[in-house]
Amino acid sequence: MVIAFGVVAALAAPATGAAADDRMAPPARRLDPDAAFLRTAHQGNLAQIALGRIAARKATSPMIRRLGARFAADSARLDAAVRDTAASLRVTLDPEANSTVQQGIALYRTTGQNDFDQVFLSSQATMHDRAVRLIRSELTDGDEAAARQVATGALPVVRRHRAALKNAQKHFAGTNPG
Repeated sequence: MVIAFGVVAALAAPATGAAADDRMAPPARRLDPDAAFLRTAHQGNLAQIALGRIAARKATSPMIRRLGARFAADSARLDAAVRDTAASLRVTLDPEANSTVQQGIALYRTTGQNDFDQVFLSSQATMHDRAVRLIRSELTDGDEAAARQVATGALPVVRRHRAALKNAQKHFAGTNPG
């Protein structure tokens, strides 16, 4: 399942040529890795808040309901830092979930209750793996200390979530043979 943690990969070609007319042209735009990180992290947090809340209500397992509630709460806290940092760096964030996030929300809403816990575990594992890659990319490529601080603060939270997911997957593998 593809959700919000895909890394933005649009790069504008640099301007070339030194003609006098080019001096009046706007400077070439490059993808700002910090802005891309903040925008992608924000969409990921919007996804986790919505998906976690759905899981807290819909999951059949109390373990999954607790994970969903925890992921939603943690993502709300993380997103506050993302929004504050974006505002200080003058990075505009979409106020609403994008179409990819909305597709994930629709999937969770339409998944039958019997299949929900497994869909939650597999999709969350994928999303958290992508989140780690996004964070590492920001820590490697980011220029702004404030954005890097957000990434540094998010990494242990995402790692704890991944560990909890692995524990839940082991639990379900032990209770659901075959």
